[in-house]
Amino acid sequence: MRNQCLYWIVFIGAFFTIELMAQPLPAQSVDIPISVQQTMTTGMAGLTLNQTARLSVLNLNPVPMATTNVPANCNVQMQFVDSKNNSLKQSTLTNFAPQTATSLDLNAASMNIAGLGAQRAQIRGVVTVNPALPASNTVVPGYCTVMVTLEIFDNTTGNTVALTTDARVISHSGILPFMITNGNRD
Repeated sequence: MRNQCLYWIVFIGAFFTIELMAQPLPAQSVDIPISVQQTMTTGMAGLTLNQTARLSVLNLNPVPMATTNVPANCNVQMQFVDSKNNSLKQSTLTNFAPQTATSLDLNAASMNIAGLGAQRAQIRGVVTVNPALPASNTVVPGYCTVMVTLEIFDNTTGNTVALTTDARVISHSGILPFMITNGNRD
């Protein structure tokens, strides 16, 4: 008798569990914060008169499926700075498409750095994801992950002298709430 009673309890419990699982869930929303701006730096690298430094950035975001209409709203600012954090050259790219790369070159011969007469300057690359843009720019910042590469190459031969992909995050700012409702992005 006890086994038969236990059987009915399990059967009824399983029936109601299946019925509850078949019902649509009530609308739920969860806010997930996403860092809007992130700045990364490479280490210092020596640059001589016959060399060029190339700072490259690869957007690691996946290419959206053809059925989704997601804009390429990753914005990236690249710059070279000297050992005293003075900006030497910079470039900003808006709507940086997923799975594409961009680069910024700094030719040592074109630099006007005090101390370059000593035939060598110390530089580093700085990359800011979703930098502050002018108010006239209507591009909406989005989330993207990037890979940063700093390469030093010889101008005469084109041979790479130094290469690093070691970039460190030096700041985060601007938190944007990201809303998910029933597993769909709003």
